[in-house]
Amino acid sequence: MVLIYSEPGVAWKCVFKECRAFCCAGGREATAGDIRRISEATGLAAKDFAELQDDKGLFRLKSVNGKCIFLNEDYSCQLHKKGVKPIFCRMYPFKFDGIIYADEVVLKVKVFKECPGFGKGFKIGDKFEANIEELGNKFVKEIKDFLRLKKEGLTTEEILKV
Repeated sequence: MVLIYSEPGVAWKCVFKECRAFCCAGGREATAGDIRRISEATGLAAKDFAELQDDKGLFRLKSVNGKCIFLNEDYSCQLHKKGVKPIFCRMYPFKFDGIIYADEVVLKVKVFKECPGFGKGFKIGDKFEANIEELGNKFVKEIKDFLRLKKEGLTTEEILKV
């Protein structure tokens, strides 16, 4: 389940060069599936670019000088060009707002109002929010898969190779 906190009529436009990729500060959240896809596309070992945040399947991309390890000098994304941006990067301008681990795993996302592109460009409508919900459900599925494999006795390293 995905809970989306938004406001009607919100406008947004990506201005990554203008803001120097403000959204890429500190590394982004990622799933084991994201980590596998990135490893396959880049040839890098997971330990070279990601850290496990907790034992519930949430990873974070490493950062260099306060920015995502995959950010280029021109503020473009190396992973975007390879088609393997983590789910949460694709959900922008919505940001991670927490996970509730209960009978059902619930992902909370909200509009990132601090983004310099907030209030500019196109209005975020139902179609855009439906895409965010679809990506959020994929994120939840990958978290559930990680938890299931952990319960079956696999280590994090084994899960990243599945």
